[in-house]
Amino acid sequence: MDVERRQAPHEWTPGEVGAEAVSWRLVGANNHELGRGPDLHGGHTACSAAVRRLRDGLDRAVPLVSMGATTGLWGWQLALDERCVAVAARTFRRQRECRHSLQLFLVAAAEGQLAAGVTYTRRLRGLRLPDAVRGTAS
Repeated sequence: MDVERRQAPHEWTPGEVGAEAVSWRLVGANNHELGRGPDLHGGHTACSAAVRRLRDGLDRAVPLVSMGATTGLWGWQLALDERCVAVAARTFRRQRECRHSLQLFLVAAAEGQLAAGVTYTRRLRGLRLPDAVRGTAS
């Protein structure tokens, strides 16, 4: 699992996560994203702790596969102690594809290694990175 740094949405107050937020994603050997964390964290330490909680609780995790009411597309999420801890990286046209994606995630999450560093992403679900991260200033 690697960690990526993102800019927090502008409507968030700075006390929630700070200017830069960190989230995790699980990628396969081919660098294809299998799933991601639903939350932004205030730093690498908090994000790593969330990953460890997920891995430690995989045997108790409850999967939910559902179709979006407005989109008609399938997605999955994983809950632990009634809290969402992982979500699908994308949506699917077919339920069986969604379930297959969930199984790939579960296997990889159990076997995956936590990356030591942070991966910076250019754009992620409409969020922009700070200029310093893009390499224009530092």
